[in-house]
Amino acid sequence: MTPIFRNCYHVLVFGVLAGSFTGCGKAPAAAAPAAEMKAPEPVSVKTAAAHEEPMPRYLRLTGEITAAQNAAVAADTAGKVMETPVERGSAVKAGDVLVQLDSRTATLNLAEAEANVVQAKSKLDLAESEVKRNAPLAQMKAVAETDFARIKADRDSAAASLAAAEARRDMSRKTLGDTTIRAPFDGTVAERFVTAGEYVMADSKVARVVDLQHLRLLVNVAEPSVGLIREGQKVEFSVAPYPGEVFTGVVKFIGAAVRAETRDLQVEAEVVNTDGRLRPGLFAEARLSLPPQKTVTVPVSAVRTDGSSQKVWVLEAGRLDERLVETGESDKERVEIRRGVKKGESVVLSPGADAADGVPAKPAA
Repeated sequence: MTPIFRNCYHVLVFGVLAGSFTGCGKAPAAAAPAAEMKAPEPVSVKTAAAHEEPMPRYLRLTGEITAAQNAAVAADTAGKVMETPVERGSAVKAGDVLVQLDSRTATLNLAEAEANVVQAKSKLDLAESEVKRNAPLAQMKAVAETDFARIKADRDSAAASLAAAEARRDMSRKTLGDTTIRAPFDGTVAERFVTAGEYVMADSKVARVVDLQHLRLLVNVAEPSVGLIREGQKVEFSVAPYPGEVFTGVVKFIGAAVRAETRDLQVEAEVVNTDGRLRPGLFAEARLSLPPQKTVTVPVSAVRTDGSSQKVWVLEAGRLDERLVETGESDKERVEIRRGVKKGESVVLSPGADAADGVPAKPAA
C-alpha cells in the first residue's frame, strides 16, 4: 500500500471510530419545544332574545271553490230555437236574452185568448144587466122565482167563463214570454247547449249561467274541530293558479249536522271575487283564524332552513350552540318555536356560513 493510500485509510478508520465513540458517550440533543397554538378570535354575532308573545292560531283545512249561484237554465216551453245571442264566456245581466224560440204560435194563441176574454166579458156584462133588470120584477112577483134563479145562474156562469178565459189568456202570455229565455241573475255563460234550428222541450237545458262575482269556499271540518267554528270567522286560502297569493272569505253557512259517513261538518265561506280571477271548481288550501295564544317566538331571520330541517344558533357561554327546532305559526317578523329554544335564550340573527356548533362567539357591539 502506498503511503498516500495508507494515510487516507487511517484517517477514515479514525473518523469512523471517533463518530462511534461520540455516539456512545453523548446523549442526543433535546427536541426544540413546539410553537404554542394561538386561540381563535371569537366571531361577532348579532343576537336577539327569544320571548313569549301572542301568536295567531289557525285550523288548516282543504276545500273547493263553488259558485254561489250556478244555474242550468231550462226552456220551460217547447219550440224551435231561432237565435242564440250569447256564447261561452259572455257576461250577462239578469234579464238578458240567452236563447230566443219561435214565438209565432204563442203570439197567435195569445191573440185568441185575449179575444175570448173580451167575448166572455161581454157575456158577463149582459148577464149582469139581466139580473139588475129582473131583480125589481122578482120582488113584485112579476117574474117567477125559477126564472129569476135561472137568470142569476146565467150571470154566475158568465163570470166563471170570464175567469177561465182570463186564465187561458195569462197562460198564453206566459207561454209567449217563455219563448224568450233570459238570464236569471248577473253572471257569466259557462256553457250554451243549443244552437239555432234545434227543437227544445219544456225541460231542455239551453245554457248554464254562473255568478263569478260571489263565490263560496266549501270546506269539511273534522268532528273534533267542529266546536272551533263560528259564523263570521275569517278564512284565508290559496289556490294553485296563484302561488303565494292569499285570498280571504268569511264563514257564512254552517252545516246543521255532522255527516255520519265521514264524521265531518260542511262549512261554507262567502268569497267576493271582484276581479274575477277565481273560478268554481278550484281546489283550495285554507286556514281558519282562531284566537291567538302566547308562545315562544324568535325573529324570522334567526331560523335557517337546510333541506327539511330548521336550525337556530344560540349564544351560550361564549360559544354557538346549534339547535334543531320545530317551528309553528309565523307572521312577517317573528316565528313560533315549539321545540328547541327556551324563553330568554339569545339566538343569532341571520347566521352566516361560518356559524357552526362550538364556534367561539360574542355579541356584536
